[in-house]
Amino acid sequence: MEQQHNNDEIDLLELFNNILKSTYFFFNRWYKTMAIVTLIGFILGVAVYFKDKDKYQNNIIGYSPVINPVLIVNIINSLNEANKADKKGVQRILNLSTIESESLLGFHADTIETLSEEIKTINIELLYKDSLNSSKFEKDLINYINNNPFIVKNLLIQKNNLNTFIAQSKKELAKLDSLQLALLKNIGEKPRLKNGTLMISNDQVSNFYHEDVLSLTKEMQEYINDLEHVTGFEVISSTESVKIKSRSLFKTVALFAGIAFGLSFFVLLGLEIRRKAIQLVNRK
Repeated sequence: MEQQHNNDEIDLLELFNNILKSTYFFFNRWYKTMAIVTLIGFILGVAVYFKDKDKYQNNIIGYSPVINPVLIVNIINSLNEANKADKKGVQRILNLSTIESESLLGFHADTIETLSEEIKTINIELLYKDSLNSSKFEKDLINYINNNPFIVKNLLIQKNNLNTFIAQSKKELAKLDSLQLALLKNIGEKPRLKNGTLMISNDQVSNFYHEDVLSLTKEMQEYINDLEHVTGFEVISSTESVKIKSRSLFKTVALFAGIAFGLSFFVLLGLEIRRKAIQLVNRK
């Protein structure tokens, strides 16, 4: 039993010794090749980092007094998804040049929580390279949103409704004016007293209609003010472009060098195993 135990220990020591020898001979044989490939990966990482154009980000904040903000957000984000799948299609929609289309990295919209529920504020985050004219893109995007068929139809319906209310208010005011003039003409400049009737003066007639005229006039003015605010999406403010880097130099270089080293190691290891196998076959 002791002899068998000693044999097992000797076998393990020999196994580890063989592994260490094989590892040493492997790296001693191929270290220059792995070093060269890793260096190439290092150089590629540096080149990719400096070749990558600067990226910029800015935020566009806007709102619509009458359009549901969720609808506008969905329109913008759907267009961004379409841009990922079909850049040429979005390029035509937004009147972008080929260079600008390639420079457009993406955009995302979301609603902003405000203290007042009446304020429908939307934030659009734009990410692009330095060859994109962000102000032109902003205008083209707003035009695209406001020319959406559903939004155009919605705005038209609201404008028609308000114009109808304004026209009705004008008719009511005209009727009151006509009725007031008729009563004043019938009474004359001086009040008259008829049998079984009360005496009515011009001032009393004017005062009688004064409140109704004021109420209708105020109501019509409110409709006119609302009509002026029936607009689509418009920009409140736009932040200045901020330069950003999507990756760091260290991470980029480390990634490419690591990939190059890993590929060279496994390829050379496969070649070494193949060489050993061929040697064993030839010996037999």
